[in-house]
Amino acid sequence: MKPNAGRVKVTGRVGALIELGAGFSPILTGRENIMINGAVLGLSKKETLKRVDEIIEFAEIDDFIDSPVKNYSSGMRVRLGFAVASHMNPDIMLVDEVLSVGDSL
Repeated sequence: MKPNAGRVKVTGRVGALIELGAGFSPILTGRENIMINGAVLGLSKKETLKRVDEIIEFAEIDDFIDSPVKNYSSGMRVRLGFAVASHMNPDIMLVDEVLSVGDSL
């Protein structure tokens, strides 16, 4: 059903994890994608740089962070996406079925 009317007013920061790897460029490294996502989400380069190490540590992909994202497994991509989204300190986080994939430990 399509909505026939409505309005949304956002007064805080909204983060979203809608699709696996959404917003990531497969030819760029994980580190480069973190920087781009920070810019897209409205953070300055300085603000994003402050969070890069925490994001990488949280995603647990330190050995691969400087490799192109196209070489990541689906679990690595979702961990990086979730780490980026959660470290942008959103007031509201929208999460779709993106967390249904992952790597076994």
